[in-house]
Amino acid sequence: MGRELKFTKDGVEVRGYLAEPELVKGPLVIVIHEWWGLVPHIKDVCDRYAHEGFFAFGIDLYRGKTADNPEDAGKLMQELFKERLSEASAMVKASLDYFKENDIGFVGRVQDYRIGMTGFCCGGTCTWYFGAQFPEDFHALAPYYGLYSIVPIDFSKIKAPVLAVHAGKDAFVPLSDVLNAIEECNKHNVKAQFLIYCGVDHAFFNDTRPEVYNEEYAVDVWLKTVEFMKRHLT
Repeated sequence: MGRELKFTKDGVEVRGYLAEPELVKGPLVIVIHEWWGLVPHIKDVCDRYAHEGFFAFGIDLYRGKTADNPEDAGKLMQELFKERLSEASAMVKASLDYFKENDIGFVGRVQDYRIGMTGFCCGGTCTWYFGAQFPEDFHALAPYYGLYSIVPIDFSKIKAPVLAVHAGKDAFVPLSDVLNAIEECNKHNVKAQFLIYCGVDHAFFNDTRPEVYNEEYAVDVWLKTVEFMKRHLT
């Protein structure tokens, strides 16, 4: 259903995976990968969004690099947040502008330029961060188990409604960090809902990882996320 996409906008090169809906038009969801990189699971998530009537662009913030073990994945994520965050921001901005250009065939198909963002782990953190950095561009944010301590998030800048997903037994994201995020959303009147699934660990949505995957909760959160995106983007 999807295809590899590479483009340059305002001197910034971006690559990723684009899945397009069968319908003539639809909203766009930018999907940001876990710390593993743009692996087949994330491409499958994009395909699922397209099946639901969305354009889905899985942006590759690692520029082609992927990892198959936690040590290498952690290094890639740390490099992104500590050394390449401004570069990643430029890639997201270039993507937003690219999908609004008149000469690429998406105008009139990306419905009213309503754009959402979602991401997992590393990508969940990015969803919070870029939602605050580009508040006028995003109309819905769905971060899954974002890490709040790895990069500063300016909750006061977030304007889009948020559906934040967390695992009750997440070894990477303590519930105290989640509670702090809730307090920040209360303080700054962010329209946020937090879903905490008890008894499961980080990445419970990832069906390629049987050691943490929970089918019941994965199905439930997917239905809730699709409904959330449709409510705010269509």
